[in-house]
Amino acid sequence: MDFKQWYPKDFILALSNTLTEKEVTLFLQKPGSSPRFVYGILMLPTVLKYYIDMDQAVEIDKSMTQATLFGYQLYQFADSSPPVIVRSSDPKAVVDGMLIFNLNERQRNSIYELEGGLMDLVSAQVEICEEDCRGERNLRSVEAGTFAWENSKEGLISTKTTSWGIDGFLNSPFYENIDRAQRRTSLESSAPGGVCRPARMLSAVERGRRGSTSSLLRRYRASLTSIYEGSETHDT
Repeated sequence: MDFKQWYPKDFILALSNTLTEKEVTLFLQKPGSSPRFVYGILMLPTVLKYYIDMDQAVEIDKSMTQATLFGYQLYQFADSSPPVIVRSSDPKAVVDGMLIFNLNERQRNSIYELEGGLMDLVSAQVEICEEDCRGERNLRSVEAGTFAWENSKEGLISTKTTSWGIDGFLNSPFYENIDRAQRRTSLESSAPGGVCRPARMLSAVERGRRGSTSSLLRRYRASLTSIYEGSETHDT
């Protein structure tokens, strides 16, 4: 997956991050923190931190790395909709995305709340690049959870690419709103006398900004919901 210089700094850092063999092993050995493979908006650290209630100052990009998922293909419901992945019979089918390590149960559940309404959580093998003790880079296969579309492919449009084109989303009001909210919350927590709050103990300000983006979130999921309901009607 290529990146462009105007991409958000934390996204570039995540795309450029190569974990060491030791780091990957320690992440995988940590109880209750199985990795997640993402291929849509959650590839962006700022968006990911927003949905898992993590402070913007946390360098989650250090726990992320590029990854390739085998046996799946990317689809969309429309040109502007978020992507979904579908199992493929093509042995060469791959999807490029990001692998996220070191997520706790609450954070993984937050991702499930976003993705699990229409898609199913599946276990899959992904391949990442890691660096050994000699500084050499090697490929490593890792088992991870990801969300896949398990229903009929009718109505789906193949992207004919291995990775989702994220540029349009980065220029959308949806991303701008999330980025602005994260920056505001980070400034509030770093101000003199500011207190770092536990992730789930939201202040009135935070609850307000969640409400301000609720309509955007509904629009984000609307394309999936309408197609899902339409396919159910068609099948019956």
